Amino acid sequence: MTSPPSRIPIAEIREAARLAVETQSLRAVAREIKLSPMGLRNFLDGREPYSATRRKLNAWFVEHAATRPEYDEPAVRASLAVLLEGIPEAQRDAVARALLEWVESAYAQNGARPPAWLKRLKDE
Repeated sequence: MTSPPSRIPIAEIREAARLAVETQSLRAVAREIKLSPMGLRNFLDGREPYSATRRKLNAWFVEHAATRPEYDEPAVRASLAVLLEGIPEAQRDAVARALLEWVESAYAQNGARPPAWLKRLKDE
């Protein structure tokens, strides 16, 4: 498996935020992300976020994506990126593989069918 990216692709976060604004409102989504409405508008309009804003967007994406089935795999990738952020880059592959193997064994021990993304991530 290749290392999870240290950053979630900005296009995925922007699309998730855009969809959330369509179903809620700009102010409601900005409040969830902990941004000002104007800050969220600028982000949706294509402005590159500052690093502190990027961290807020990453955290929101991980939480938000978990509630939307169409984001299963991106949510897992984002979660891995957040979990492994403090691990030295040279060790991220090994740690990510160990985490994914642990998840796979938990499914097997409980007689549950693992999600399709698990195999795809392990095979990378």
